[in-house]
Amino acid sequence: KKLLLSVSDLMLTGEQIPLVTVEQTIREALFEITAKGLGMVGVVNAEQQLAGIFTDGDLRRILDQRIDIHDTPIGQVMTQNPKVIDDNWLAFDALKLMKAKSINGLFVLNGNTVVGAFNMHTLLQAGVY
Repeated sequence: KKLLLSVSDLMLTGEQIPLVTVEQTIREALFEITAKGLGMVGVVNAEQQLAGIFTDGDLRRILDQRIDIHDTPIGQVMTQNPKVIDDNWLAFDALKLMKAKSINGLFVLNGNTVVGAFNMHTLLQAGVY
């Protein structure tokens, strides 16, 4: 039964999805990461399409560059073209992708619209491994 769980059964949706706009600061993105608890934030453009992602790991890398987190827009330091999946994926297949790409979280799209997000802990808690 656990092998047939879909991503849409497990993902966070609506206000639970960690999202900021490309214009918001790194500091604002960090607050969103902390508030939503997935260790990542999606960065959306003016059309509300996913333009990039920013993770805890990205934060560690930019701290070495002495970038001002209070003034720098997240759009300048985000990872563009992140790995994403469609909402019809099986959770087990999402886990295989995450392992293969060494990533801890994914955003879920329906077309170009972000409809959900989850991380490795979400899958493990659901018994997907």
